[in-house]
Amino acid sequence: MARRSSTKAANLPGPGSKRRGPGRAIWLIAAGLVAGIAGGIFGFRMLVPPGEPEPDKTPQRQPAEILVPEEPVEISTRMRPGEWTEESLLEHVEDYKQQIRDMGARESQIVVNVERTEAGAARVVVSWDRS
Repeated sequence: MARRSSTKAANLPGPGSKRRGPGRAIWLIAAGLVAGIAGGIFGFRMLVPPGEPEPDKTPQRQPAEILVPEEPVEISTRMRPGEWTEESLLEHVEDYKQQIRDMGARESQIVVNVERTEAGAARVVVSWDRS
């Protein structure tokens, strides 16, 4: 039977010993950091979409095939008691009037009807009188 040596094969000088040491460890740490940073950037870009430019504030003209000249245009809403104040009601009416103007109505063609109930609710109807 062969007798074992007290020294281990790894401690013997040879071609395998060049791969170990502080230089190899530093290289592995640096490679891991670079891979981690690159992965984080990629993950961030996948999760956060690129910023959208601010939408254009100019009114968009509706195509002629959507707005049929014979059909009425009406924007309406109902608000329960406590959901509105006089100021917010005026803001709703002005917003609806602006939407009708954006569709091509002249100021003289816009009809506003606001009904208030005894319980405190309100019904707002803004329409375009095309006749």
